Amino acid sequence: MNRRSGSTLPWLIAGGAVATAWVVWRRMQQPYYPSVALQAGLEMVSRRYRVLAIGPHPGDLELFAGGTLRLLSQNGSAVTMAVLSRGEQATNRANIGEIRAKEAGQAAAILRAELIQLDLPDGQIRPGPALERALDELWSRTRPELVLAFDPKGPMPLFQNPDHLALGAAVLARARSAISRGERIYFYAARHPNVLVDITEVAQEKLNAVRAHRSQLVGPDWAVAWFNRYVGRLHTGRVPALYAEPFYRLV
Repeated sequence: MNRRSGSTLPWLIAGGAVATAWVVWRRMQQPYYPSVALQAGLEMVSRRYRVLAIGPHPGDLELFAGGTLRLLSQNGSAVTMAVLSRGEQATNRANIGEIRAKEAGQAAAILRAELIQLDLPDGQIRPGPALERALDELWSRTRPELVLAFDPKGPMPLFQNPDHLALGAAVLARARSAISRGERIYFYAARHPNVLVDITEVAQEKLNAVRAHRSQLVGPDWAVAWFNRYVGRLHTGRVPALYAEPFYRLV
């Protein structure tokens, strides 16, 4: 029997390249000083604050910071989840914006947070007067001491959502005045985190909040649970935590 020489070599090379890229990316996701980052996360959720957590779309906060928000609320912080849009561009389903806003309310209740639902256009959130007015309103209503927003760099170089980046950039632009008022600003979905919050004890509550967004879930329930666990373990390679959420503390 004749064998085609070299037929598997390209696949081996491609597989090796993908595996190497994956290892490098995972390594980049780890804090430089993991034990210090974990201690910083414990300090973050142990104190009481007026918390303003801002997400561009329903479900963003639950996926990237749901466990942290639940820890903050159950430890005595007053947590407000502000969602800038209704996520109406997600599908062609009728009334999807109203459906997603209702799901966001259910998720906020699970995380013991108050929900503020705004109506910026999904897919068109950009730096400018409309976003600035929305943020001014949120700051005025909540008088935050601790702010969570999307990392303006995004979690990875490719496949970045402009709505996410616009929110992060707008909050970053407010950093100077935030420092003068004594506010703390943390970016979630951080590419280079310096804070890790151990969410192991509230992992089920986070999963329940993610599951509340039923209109956006694809596949069987076990797949949703697996993905949630996978995201939670991306940053736990060098710390004694089963599940963690990463943040970059700006100030």
